Amino acid sequence: MSTEGSGASRAGEDGIHNEDAFLVEEGLGLYVVCDGASGSPAGEVASRVATEALEQFVERVEGDFGGELRESQGALAVVVKAMEHAMTAVAEAERNADERLGLNTTITMLLAHGLNGVIGHRGDSRAYLIRRERCHQLTVDHDLTEPVSNGGEKRDFDVFSLHLQAGDTIVLCTDGAEEVVRERDIVRVMGDLRPRLIASRIVSAANRRAPSVDATAVVVRVRSERESGWLELSSLPDGTAFGHTLFRT
Repeated sequence: MSTEGSGASRAGEDGIHNEDAFLVEEGLGLYVVCDGASGSPAGEVASRVATEALEQFVERVEGDFGGELRESQGALAVVVKAMEHAMTAVAEAERNADERLGLNTTITMLLAHGLNGVIGHRGDSRAYLIRRERCHQLTVDHDLTEPVSNGGEKRDFDVFSLHLQAGDTIVLCTDGAEEVVRERDIVRVMGDLRPRLIASRIVSAANRRAPSVDATAVVVRVRSERESGWLELSSLPDGTAFGHTLFRT
């Protein structure tokens, strides 16, 4: 069992500042979308810093304790720590530049190894599961009203595990692409096109619908000889058709 992923992103109509960032690192089984929070100065900086911090942390853990990523509980702990590390990196970037006061970003990520997958999530970017031409929202939107550097506030995020099987498609997307992902014409082709083409199709459709909004999508397919699959979560449902476990730091 392995994952194959690809991403696409397009800035809004000004074509200059894209506050979204994404990462596809198949060698680590790591897939990420981030969106600089609405109203936050230099949102593109926050999303880039968070994405880079997640990659660096998971790469370091893979090098030192690779076995942890292949065990469900170990991978859950890694994603919790990776999210904390990314938010700390954004807070440090804010402290180092006064003009970035209020720097903030969403994070929606998937860490996948074999049968195990873990999603980490904060903000209003989303993760979806597509199965048999049906689309299921996996994440609950958060209202990011406080900067990540606000030491007096709790920093909440969701982390939950997935049992992956062949044929699953996971879509991570920023809010500019969320409505498109649920469209029947998009969902219908999920089992027929490579992730690169699906991601491009989602972003292009989102741009046509709302040209002023940044749009980003990362599409991940679970591959094996058999192209059927389902998903199980580690906890009972809480706000979605599936479940998630909330971690507070």
